[in-house]
Amino acid sequence: MLEAMQPRLYGFILKRLADRDQTLEVLQRTNLVICQKAADYRLGTSFEAWTFTIARFQVMAWRKNQSRNRLVFSDTVYEQIDRKTEPSEANDDARVDVLKDCVKQLNVNERKLLEQRYQEDLPLTTLASTMNISLDAIGMRLSRIRKKLGQCIQQKLQK
Repeated sequence: MLEAMQPRLYGFILKRLADRDQTLEVLQRTNLVICQKAADYRLGTSFEAWTFTIARFQVMAWRKNQSRNRLVFSDTVYEQIDRKTEPSEANDDARVDVLKDCVKQLNVNERKLLEQRYQEDLPLTTLASTMNISLDAIGMRLSRIRKKLGQCIQQKLQK
């Protein structure tokens, strides 16, 4: 039944995203959610409507996620970045040292959150649930920490 709906789901998503690669990604996520929530489907209701509702929510989630990516570069920009000569290793080392110093100035909880998010690569949802706070709250905490680090780095590099 789900297999027969794939072309219609694909068209439904493509109409809303207008990008084939993104559509395939969202279709894959939609199918995953449909499989995960199969037990939630109520017999006697429209399976088609149920799957299209899931697809609609997946499209909305995709758009929301994409809107968070503030910088979206074209292929041309990536090519220019690739062609750019590498900065000197001394500059890189100096910036890394400054970053390390600034991280040391954070409080224990801030450092722990950074470590869990970026070194352990824990998803925001996992962090939020383990800390028993909302996803928005965890995002704001990380944003504040990054801002604090950015200000610290700028101050140290200007000296």
